Amino acid sequence: MAWTSLLVTIFAMAGCGSGRLPATTSGLAPTIVTQPANATIPLDSAASLAVSAMGTGPLSYQWTENGNTVPGATSASLTTAALQLADSGDKFTVTVTNIYGSVTSNVATITIGPRSPAQRDMRFKHVQLAPTLEGVEMTNIEAVIPGNMSDTTFSSTVGSTLMVGNQDCGTSANLTSCAWLLQQFAAPAGIQGFNSSYQVDNLTNLDSDLTAVGANSVLTSLDEQNGPGFAYGVFAYSVETDPTVPNGFTMQRATVTDATLATSVSAMAAKGVVVTAASVNSVAGIDLVAYGWSGDQGTTYDAQTVLTTYVNLGPQALSLAQQGYIITAVGTADANQMLLVGTKVHGDTLPRNLSYAGFQGGGGTSSNGQIVIGYVFGNDAGNNPNLPAVETLLAQ
Repeated sequence: MAWTSLLVTIFAMAGCGSGRLPATTSGLAPTIVTQPANATIPLDSAASLAVSAMGTGPLSYQWTENGNTVPGATSASLTTAALQLADSGDKFTVTVTNIYGSVTSNVATITIGPRSPAQRDMRFKHVQLAPTLEGVEMTNIEAVIPGNMSDTTFSSTVGSTLMVGNQDCGTSANLTSCAWLLQQFAAPAGIQGFNSSYQVDNLTNLDSDLTAVGANSVLTSLDEQNGPGFAYGVFAYSVETDPTVPNGFTMQRATVTDATLATSVSAMAAKGVVVTAASVNSVAGIDLVAYGWSGDQGTTYDAQTVLTTYVNLGPQALSLAQQGYIITAVGTADANQMLLVGTKVHGDTLPRNLSYAGFQGGGGTSSNGQIVIGYVFGNDAGNNPNLPAVETLLAQ
């Protein structure tokens, strides 16, 4: 008991005159809570990396690229300059330091992926929004636009193209016998200005209807039910509109034959004009709708066209994607063939993902960060009994 009392007395005396406990010099060395992550970055875009660390402050940071100090990169996050193909495989680390020690992060590797269109460039079927739309609940899934409905608009949505192909209307010129399938996605946060419209009309009004499409809009599909094996005098089209786009789109139209198709589309692409819709017309030509964009001055594009049967549509679209093309137009070339138009920035070579599958009644949602870019229905039993009905969904 006496020894215990002595300890208490000594402790009490040590505190006399100060009223405070002795100062401590202990602290925590930094530790990393969240490592910088590997990332795939579209060509000509910047990468953003970040680290989360804890420890006694203040903490200092220094990033390295391929083992070399990045000048000025002394915060918990790093944004690079626009990356080029040669930057693919670059490795980044960050060292976090305080007076008690330092710790270096795991390596984050950057992979360069295919170029992404500008966010509001509606000529490319919204493929740049696909990761944002992935998993978003759709409105009007597998919706049907009946032929007797003159116009339908969905606000704050990103819409698919219309289903195109032959004999959508059977053999009747009556609008009420026609129907076109589509999908709608809720627009991602920050770009709710997108609106999707679908128009059905008599072919006599084709020119006036297309002329009325505004400068903030892009026609994304066109289906003229007109020609051998088709119902006569009916057409439908889809339009994407963004009222907030700062610079307008300029529509160009052309009618071509199979023989002049490839050269016509390539010539437009070289001038920065992208074909977004195509359809056979009554004189066995192909109507093309294309757009330049004042917000995309100076970019030249490569374009490739493919005429293919319904059965081979999916593999042909995949082949274009593997060459770096975005499928910007899917249309009917004649009663037995479909037309694909692929477009990419001149010189791009990186392959793109594309999926295709059969569907029934309008298909399903996008998958693997892709968005539906085309529905095709082919059934020419009247002209060719050996050609089966083929339904194909394309997503990119």
